This record gives sequence, C-alpha cells and structure tokens, in this order.
Amino acid sequence: MYAIETKDLSFNYKKKPLLESLDLKIPTGSIYGYLGKNGAGKSTTIKLLLGLLPALQNTIYHNGLELNSHKREILSMVGSLVESPAYYGNLTGYENLLYLKNIYGCNSQKIYDVLQKVNLMGDKDKMVKRYSSGMKQRLGIAMALLYDPNTLILDEPLNGLDPEGVYEIRELIIDLKKEGKTILLSSHILSEIQKTCTHVGILHDGRLCYQGTLVELMNNVSVEINIQSNDILKIQQICMESKILINAIEQNNILITLNKGEQKDFMNKLDNEGVKIQKFDSVDKDLEEIYLNLTKR
Repeated sequence: MYAIETKDLSFNYKKKPLLESLDLKIPTGSIYGYLGKNGAGKSTTIKLLLGLLPALQNTIYHNGLELNSHKREILSMVGSLVESPAYYGNLTGYENLLYLKNIYGCNSQKIYDVLQKVNLMGDKDKMVKRYSSGMKQRLGIAMALLYDPNTLILDEPLNGLDPEGVYEIRELIIDLKKEGKTILLSSHILSEIQKTCTHVGILHDGRLCYQGTLVELMNNVSVEINIQSNDILKIQQICMESKILINAIEQNNILITLNKGEQKDFMNKLDNEGVKIQKFDSVDKDLEEIYLNLTKR
C-alpha cells in the first residue's frame, strides 16, 4: 500500500491545465522528493493532496482511503508545511504550539517533545518574530508534528535558509524517516534531494517525466569512462561483446560510455580477463544534470 497515491489526477485553472493525468505513488516510510521548476505544478499538487483545492472523486488516496469521502480521518494523520509556516509573531514558540495544542486536544507533554525534536527547546520562550529563518521553518515543522501524524507534506521547507539551517532541516527529515514517517518533500535544492530522498518524482509542465527510487534514477544515466591500459585491444573486444559504446581510442587510452549501474559488472569483466589498468577516470552526473536532461527531453 502507498502512503499517498493519485490516479489520473488533473487540475485546470481558468481552463488552463496545470496537472495532467498525474499518477503519484509514494511508498510508506519513504522520503519522496518532488521536483520541478516554478509553475510545474508542485504546489498545486500539494494543495490537492491536502484538500485545499477540489479534486475529482477517486483521484487521491492516503493509505488506501479516498480523500473526498474520508477527509477528516485522513487529515488527522497528515502534517503539513505549505510554502511558509503560519505563526503569531508576538507569541513565543511555546505559546504558538500551546495554541495549537488546545485546538488539537493533545497532551501538553507533546509540546516539549516536538520542541526537543526540532531543537528549539532553548528558544521556546523567545518571541517568534525574533526567530531566524531556520528557526521559523523548524517551528513550522514542530507545528506539523504536534499531533504525531504518519505522513508529512513539506512544501519548499529549505527556502531562505542559510547552510546551517539547511543542514538542520535535512538531519531532522532523516530522523523523522527513521521513526517510520512518510515524507513528501518539494524543493529546488537538488543537491539536498540527492542527500535526503529515497524516491523521486520529477514534474515537468504538469506531467511526471520520472518516478521511482533515487538509486534507479542515478544508475540509469550514462557516464563517460576513460581507461588507460596496455590491454586496449582486449578492452575493445570486451566492449564489443558487451555492446558498450566506444567513443574514442588513442594509443593506450579508450573512452567509453555505459550506464552507471553497469559499471561494476564491466570492471569485474576486465578483472576476470586479467586486464591491467593504469588509470581509470569516470565523471558521474549529479541529480541536477540528470534533472535538466530529463526535462529538456
């Protein structure tokens, strides 16, 4: 079962399609990175998942429950931070959480638990208007965690943060996953998605152009490898047998292209054939380059 699933989800605004036939599949216990440029439809998707925008019946499911017919039950299990946290600046961090605690009816100890979790215990009595951007984001996540939801939906939680703030939020998200929570995380900071997420969905012009594990995405991209060896003819023969693209051969160097996931098997073949390698250089593509290639396609 998926923590969040959409089936043929579409949404139009003023007759303009913002999302088209979206089939999200977010596994339980995953950190799902939701990527796309401004205007791709990320925030629209998140608002639909939270019932903030209307969706057709039987298009959105949380843990197998259809959103429109089980909205109260679903939203009691989902915490969210959409765009930026909502808080009262003239109240302290503790008082903001106390206000929400009285609405939710949860135990008072829960306030201290979430403050500890987001590392705000030392600043709980400071007025929120004096918080840094990172502290405000952490308070927003504390608010989302107050009633101990199974699923967290975080829309651009890294916006406006300095490097220290980005690190703090990243470590917090990883810790929350270890507790068994499912996290949908939208972000423009692709390097952080690469460090944090287990799964990725890439949205382009309202459509998914990739969905799957981050490992699969990184392994299915091609990498260029330059090999220096006195056994070039043997390497050439192995490449031809394995249908690996040879880009260039020059004296004791051969330049090839193969999928990153095939690299280990290829190196094992060379070793089994007794090929001696003097130098081996490969240039791995990072998530940013992969993302740009996919969206251009």
